[in-house]
Amino acid sequence: MISARLLFRGKGAEQVARSIEPDDLPNMHLWAEGETLCLKFSTEKIGTLLSTVDDLVMNIKIAEETLNCTEER
Repeated sequence: MISARLLFRGKGAEQVARSIEPDDLPNMHLWAEGETLCLKFSTEKIGTLLSTVDDLVMNIKIAEETLNCTEER
C-alpha cells in the first residue's frame, strides 16, 4: 500500500476543499485547516497515485480560478 499526504497553502482553502469534495474517492480524506488544504490517501499502485495527484492539482487550479473570478466581480 502506498500512502500520500499533500498540503496546499493558499487563500480560500475551505472553499476549494468544498468545491472538489464531490470528487473524493473512498480512500481519500480531504479537509482544510486555515489556509491549508490537506489531503491523505492511499492506493496499491504508483501509477494510480500519480494520476490522482494530477487530477487533484487540475481540480484545485480550476477551483482557485473560479474563486478568483467571483472575488473580482
